[in-house]
Amino acid sequence: MLVDAATEPRLEEPEVAESLGLSSAQAQAIGTGDLDMGLTHCRDPYDSPHRSDGKVCHVAPAMCMLCRNAVIFTSQLPRLLMLSDHIERMRAALPPPQWQAVWGRQAAALNEVFAECADLLPAARQQVVDLGLRLDLPLGQRTEFDR
Repeated sequence: MLVDAATEPRLEEPEVAESLGLSSAQAQAIGTGDLDMGLTHCRDPYDSPHRSDGKVCHVAPAMCMLCRNAVIFTSQLPRLLMLSDHIERMRAALPPPQWQAVWGRQAAALNEVFAECADLLPAARQQVVDLGLRLDLPLGQRTEFDR
């Protein structure tokens, strides 16, 4: 779910949360950063489609772009652009079948998000440069996926 910049500060208003399919508690937790998973926010990290034991999701942020629980703010576009850049670097480093198996679906999901807000991408890209942002991926994700 992509949340635009105008809606983001109003997230905790009950009618806004409800229109996004969020409970008031979820909206409040997202608003305070309690559900920030590194690249996106998560509606419920204890209800991951990647686990069935009720424990916190163990695949964030690697699989967040493919998760039904992901809540993406347009303010997170710089992070997502950096992830996209990382995925493209991996395209050059990995054999095509391996890249497709590991990163292909995430790349497609990112492209869908970027298509929805293409007009915001140049400013987000500039923010990465101006602020000297860097992508912080867990070491386990780098060693597991990038070789």
